[in-house]
Amino acid sequence: MKISYRQLSIMVFMSFIALKFLALPSLLYMESKNMSMFVALALMIVDGLYVFILLDLMKKSGEKNIYEFMKSCVGTFFTKIILIILILKYALVVGNISKGLEFFVVENLYSEYNWFVFVLPLMILVGFMVYKGVRNIARVGEIVYWAIVIGLIYIALKALSGVDVLSFLPFFKDGFKPLVNSAWIHLSWFGSATFMFMLFGFVDFREEKKSRMIKYIIFAILIVQLLYFVFYGLFGVTCPTHNYCISDISQFSSTYSAIDELSWLVVSMWIVAQAIQLALFSYCIAQALKFLFDMKDNWIPTIIVMLYLLAWSFIGENTIRMEQIFFTPYASIITFVAQYVLPIILEVAYSIKHRVWKNKMRLKHEKDEKEVKINI
Repeated sequence: MKISYRQLSIMVFMSFIALKFLALPSLLYMESKNMSMFVALALMIVDGLYVFILLDLMKKSGEKNIYEFMKSCVGTFFTKIILIILILKYALVVGNISKGLEFFVVENLYSEYNWFVFVLPLMILVGFMVYKGVRNIARVGEIVYWAIVIGLIYIALKALSGVDVLSFLPFFKDGFKPLVNSAWIHLSWFGSATFMFMLFGFVDFREEKKSRMIKYIIFAILIVQLLYFVFYGLFGVTCPTHNYCISDISQFSSTYSAIDELSWLVVSMWIVAQAIQLALFSYCIAQALKFLFDMKDNWIPTIIVMLYLLAWSFIGENTIRMEQIFFTPYASIITFVAQYVLPIILEVAYSIKHRVWKNKMRLKHEKDEKEVKINI
């Protein structure tokens, strides 16, 4: 079953914002200070450009899945190596989301609950969505999309009056080096388009509108920039101590009025959005495992993914410490290769293969014409 181009656009939007509103803003601030939002802006723009490279590859692949397409371009051996790299990238994203959710919910919102009360239902939910396939995940994302968008904008506008614009000055006082360092160190939080590899052959392009995808990407970038502007403007030099961007912004302007209940409803919807992304990248792991080991059934890769999630739940530490241990610097290399190198390799390999095929067809045509002339 295929997903529509609109559903794909929404999935891209959700992946662009998924990892941006928990620990990342405070982590960025440690390196790039008041210029942190520019780091996020630059990397998201690059991610947006790669979306269109992957879209081009998806259309070139036709009905082939990613395994079939890569095998035709680079051969079986290199295809399996690429799949391993992609699995590592997806595994990092899944670990990042699952631990971020666990810390956010169990340690920040509902500290009186045992972690297993949260993790077990999450595992079952993710396992079910992975088994049912990407169309199920796309439909859920389509249902909650507007609630998440409206909620994020509401939280940002509600706290906007407390922003100190002067706290952003002076710009680039330490030059561009801290921004480059910060971008590389935290690259694993980006690479937002990598899930698209596992959607080759599963997207219906009959109703494609290029402007639609552009609008969703620009919208995602603007929302992230708005929330980051509010976050850094509210907390300034204390940003490194605020590990949960979305809830800290919400709490900043809290009163005892009934409207604050809406803020927590928005935060709850954000948890739903995170769960959808967790299911999406878990699905990517399952698909890559199926291709790598030639599995026919969904059960085995789904169980492997659920066990992987369970293993992450036993790892302690807080969100900041997790970033320092697991997501730098090797994760940056994995993300760089998976997101930014592999699409270019596939584009070049496909172009060479296509050119060779055209030359063969031309030579064959010329040979046929000569034979016809000789016979005449």
